[in-house]
Amino acid sequence: MKKIGFITLGCDKNRVDGEKILGNFIDNGYETVADPMLADVIIVNTCGFIESAKEESLDAIFDMCAIKEQTGAKLIVTGCMPERWLKEMRKDLPEVDIFLGINQYEKIV
Repeated sequence: MKKIGFITLGCDKNRVDGEKILGNFIDNGYETVADPMLADVIIVNTCGFIESAKEESLDAIFDMCAIKEQTGAKLIVTGCMPERWLKEMRKDLPEVDIFLGINQYEKIV
């Protein structure tokens, strides 16, 4: 069974979206893990509006990039940040495998 590590940051809407994303993965045979080092897929659900959450989102992305380098996991960044800054994020974060905005969650699995 494939394992998914998930980090969601920011507002209450992100938490709700995060639950939907996780539900899609679980419905498709994935198991959630608390330790991203054990994950086959790591998802960071970002916030692009609350300043402290933006910083926290970037820190989490950088941390997960380091874990991806060690484990070979796929790294997906979702949420408001790629919705707002997709072009810049693709350029500055080539380690990320997939960027999805807030209206693309159905494509995530």
